[in-house]
Amino acid sequence: MCTVTFIPRGETVYITSNRDESPSRQATGLTSSHGPDRHSIYYPLDESSGGSWIALNDSGRAVCLLNGAYEPFVPSPPYRLSRGLIVTQAAMATDTNTFLLKTELEGIAPFTLLIYEQHMLIQLIWDGQQKHISAPPFDEPRIWSSVTLYPPRIREWRKSLFEKWLSDTSTINRESIIDFHQMAQGDPDNDFVMNRNESVRTLSVTSIVLMPERGSMMHLALGNDLREEIMVTYET
Repeated sequence: MCTVTFIPRGETVYITSNRDESPSRQATGLTSSHGPDRHSIYYPLDESSGGSWIALNDSGRAVCLLNGAYEPFVPSPPYRLSRGLIVTQAAMATDTNTFLLKTELEGIAPFTLLIYEQHMLIQLIWDGQQKHISAPPFDEPRIWSSVTLYPPRIREWRKSLFEKWLSDTSTINRESIIDFHQMAQGDPDNDFVMNRNESVRTLSVTSIVLMPERGSMMHLALGNDLREEIMVTYET
């Protein structure tokens, strides 16, 4: 939920997320749920909230969350709803536009939500008071780093590493992207796999690969060698 890359390559799209979180908030492995229309969604479950930070449904919609909006904020709990439940709601929604326009976000901490489906990338930023919805270009690689953990200078540094990696890497696929997401630069506070004195550290890397008729989700729990993959054939 704190570092996300979006990489389109021909008809394949790669979405990869590093989850930086308190070690006390470990997630289970990949699980699934059924929406009201009986379609399935797949995601790693955050047991403390019942939600997730990344999800894939069986129509090929991918949803990914970063904490924070435009600026760092001071948390003011209790909140009405966990941000992680917004991820599963977005993945289960019958229609993305209806979800974006009608979902009530009052009483939820600020977040950035990314939704990709049918050659469209949508960014929903909730700043705690207002929704900001945009459609970034879906044919360009992008990287996001959470504003709650990484100040502008570090976000720009990470972006420059990403751009250099794209330029220098001859073969871009799931494995090379996961390797990038674990690349170390000697700065444990701000590396892609980060660790700030065990108060916050990178707990996992989760990868979604979307192809024209099928997709997959791979989840790597760092530290215990858990590696799971689910293959999804899209339903109509």
